[in-house]
Amino acid sequence: MNITKQIFKKSVLVGTIALSIAVFAGCSDSANSSTADTTKPTEAQTTVQTTEGTAKSGTTNESFDLKSLHTCKENDEDDLVGTWQITSGEGSQYASFYYMFNGEGKSILISGTSGYFGKYSYDTDDDNNPTFTTKLVFGLNGTYTYKLSDDKKTAELTNTDTKAVSTLKKTDDPDFIPTPDKDASIDDKLVGCWKSESGEYLCFDKSGIMYQNLFDYMFAYSNYTASEGKIVSTYTTSDKKTTDKYTYSVDGDTLTLNNDTYSRISFSDLK
Repeated sequence: MNITKQIFKKSVLVGTIALSIAVFAGCSDSANSSTADTTKPTEAQTTVQTTEGTAKSGTTNESFDLKSLHTCKENDEDDLVGTWQITSGEGSQYASFYYMFNGEGKSILISGTSGYFGKYSYDTDDDNNPTFTTKLVFGLNGTYTYKLSDDKKTAELTNTDTKAVSTLKKTDDPDFIPTPDKDASIDDKLVGCWKSESGEYLCFDKSGIMYQNLFDYMFAYSNYTASEGKIVSTYTTSDKKTTDKYTYSVDGDTLTLNNDTYSRISFSDLK
């Protein structure tokens, strides 16, 4: 299967899960799927190792940390910068999802080890009340007036159209990068970052974590193993664990993955 179609199916999967949650709350494939492990890793386990390839032909000696790709930049003029969860009110059926506002106008809906990008901005309404607008696939999507608690760790958002109220609580950054598998097979030629002509980004670190970014619309972190021309990657969306399988070959600075071709790039090109 073309990798673009595989990533697109991830997008459909999140939408389906979100819809299922909404229906349930109203009442009260990639390849092989299995139930996700709900045990929360320790902080030590979730530490992402800095990748440093060997200085061989067709490999990279660049160091990079995949966790640095999606973080918040503190901004005193950005009232909602940080990561939040909806605790009550409108959207509380999405309690397991995270909403990140990165301090630079980019919003991210985080589900499991996947994320979906949007934008956000501030303005005022006709009564000069501050307003917050964010565009995401579900949960928080619209224009809101808002009030912050004194410690700025709780926010009350009121949708300007529907008047529905959502209460948000600020959280620590979620663990959306999986714990590397201890026995992962790593191909040094594959380690590094890659870009297709169509604008897809891939990155493989040396600990066994794979990163995919589709046109800056969505991303996914996966565990991966690479051996004998085959990649097996596993990612989670909400409570669903899914496994994707690819064939690949590396010729110098060119990666062929299924039927797609990628060129080696620098990690800094992903930021």
